[in-house]
Amino acid sequence: MIDTPRMRARLSDKPDDFFIKPAAIADELFHLYGQDRSAWSFLSELRPFGENW
Repeated sequence: MIDTPRMRARLSDKPDDFFIKPAAIADELFHLYGQDRSAWSFLSELRPFGENW
């Protein structure tokens, strides 16, 4: 879940690690946008740190 006030209210029992911060998403997109052409990737998977696999 993206960390927004609406999701925090809806899932108030979840810990902080359950949510992905919008700024972290933006940072990763910026990283993908500026990646070196010699090592290009079309893949990026963003998940919260505390997610169980």
